[in-house]
Amino acid sequence: MTEIDEALHRLGRAFTAGLREPGYQLSTVHRHGVQSQTFTTAGEPSLLGRWLNKDLDDATWGLTEVAGRGLVFEMIGDPDGTYTIHWSRDVPSLPARIVLDEDFRLPGHETPPAREPGVPDTRVTDPAVLAEVERLVGAFISGHHPQGYAPGHTEEAILAAERVLGLRLPEDLRALYRLIHDDYDESGLLDPFVLVPLDQLVTWSRQDLPGYQDELFDDAVIFDCVPAGHVRRTSASSGWVTFARDYGMNFAAVDLDPGPLGRSGQIVMHGRDVWAPVEYVIGSVTDLLRRALTGGDKERASPPDPQVRADSIADLPPSVQGAKLRTDAPVDVADLEPFTNLRSLGVREKVPSFTMASPTALPLEHLHVEAARWDLTGLPPTVFDLLLAGNDEPVPVAALAALPNLVRLDLSGAKVSDIPVLATFPALRVLTLDGRQWTELLAAGWHPDRLAGAGLGGTAGVTDAVRWSRAFGRPADVHTLTGSR
Repeated sequence: MTEIDEALHRLGRAFTAGLREPGYQLSTVHRHGVQSQTFTTAGEPSLLGRWLNKDLDDATWGLTEVAGRGLVFEMIGDPDGTYTIHWSRDVPSLPARIVLDEDFRLPGHETPPAREPGVPDTRVTDPAVLAEVERLVGAFISGHHPQGYAPGHTEEAILAAERVLGLRLPEDLRALYRLIHDDYDESGLLDPFVLVPLDQLVTWSRQDLPGYQDELFDDAVIFDCVPAGHVRRTSASSGWVTFARDYGMNFAAVDLDPGPLGRSGQIVMHGRDVWAPVEYVIGSVTDLLRRALTGGDKERASPPDPQVRADSIADLPPSVQGAKLRTDAPVDVADLEPFTNLRSLGVREKVPSFTMASPTALPLEHLHVEAARWDLTGLPPTVFDLLLAGNDEPVPVAALAALPNLVRLDLSGAKVSDIPVLATFPALRVLTLDGRQWTELLAAGWHPDRLAGAGLGGTAGVTDAVRWSRAFGRPADVHTLTGSR
C-alpha cells in the first residue's frame, strides 16, 4: 500500500465518521491544502454531516504532505462506515479543466509587450523638477526626519538602470533617486509607501509584471479604477514600474501607459489589499511628497468595491460595475439600464425568468444567469463571457453565434437542444459542458482544435473526468480503493 493509499484510507474513515446520510465528496489536493465540496447521492451540493473532529483535520493535512504535485479524489461514503475512493494524478482539478493553448489570454488579460533594453532619451533630470523635489524632500527632513537619508544616485547610475528597464523613469522619480538612496527607515516620505533602492526597482522589473486573474477559468472582467478612465483596463502592463512598498505586502508603481484621462507618471498600487489589478492612488511622485507634508495618507478613503452582492436591483449603488443578485424574483435587464457602468451581472439563485428582450446600452462583458427560462434577444456584442443554467425545458442556443466577442461559454448547467451548433461559434475559445453535452458535440464530428481551454462541468467525479480527459488525447489513469471504519 502506498503512502497516498494509506492517507486516503485514513481520510475515508474520518469522513464516514461524520456522515449523517450517504453522499460523496469531490476534492482537489495541492500543496497549499484541499478544496472540497460534498454532494448528496442525487448530485446536489449539501452539507452531509458534522466533522468537528481532529481526526478529519489530521487526515486532510496528512494527505497534502504525501500528495506531491497534487491529485484529485472522489470519496463516496455511508454512515455505516463503508467508503469507496477514486483518485488520479492526471486530472488537474475538479471540476476538470484542460488548457489546450498555453499562450491564449482572455480579453483584457493579454500579455504586455516586452520592454526592449536601451533608452533613447539620455537627458539629465529636468532641473526645474529636481529643484521642486529637492525643496519638498528638504521640507520633510526639517519637519519629520532630521537624520536625513543616504546620498542618492548619480545621473549615470539612473541612466544605466533605465537602459536595463528599456524606458525613462518619470522626472520626479528620477529626481527623488538623485537626492536619496532609499527610505528603509520608513520615514513616511511617500506615506504609506517606502522607496526602495534603484537596484531593487530593476530587480522587480525583471520579475513578472503585476497581473491579476489571468488563468482561462478565472473571473475575467477587469473593472475600471476610480476615478474611471485614469488607468487602462488591463490585468498587467509593461508601463507599470514598481518602485516602493508599504507595510502590508502592497506595492506602488509609476504608470507610464495610463488610460485616456490619466497622466504618465501617475501612481498605482498593487498587492494584497488591492481587489483589482491595480488601484489608482495619486497623480505623481511629486503629489505623494506634497501629501506627506500635509498629513500623509490618513484621510484617503478606500475606493468603492466595484462588485456588489445584493438581494434586489433597488439595493445596487449607482456606480456599480459588477452585480451579483440573490433573488427569487424575475429579473428584467431593462430595470438595470440606469447602471451605466455595469460590466458584470450574475443571477446566482434560480429565478423564474431572466429577460433581456430589447437591445441594451449596458457595457456588459460577463453574464451568469440561472433561470427557469430566459430571453437573451438583446444581448450586447460586448459580452465575451457567458454562463447559462437552470432552464426547465431544452432551448436552442444558435442565436449566440451572432455575438462577435463570445470567447468563453459555460452551458454545463443548461438544457440545450442544439449542442452541435457550437461548432459554428466564430470567437469561442473556452468551453465548459457537462459529460452528455461533450459526448454529443464530439459525436457530431467536431474537433476541439480551436479551443484554448475546455471544462467538464456538473458534478462529474474522477472516473468521468479521466474518461473525458482521454477524449481530448490526454493520458489519464484512475485508482480505486475501498474500506470501512
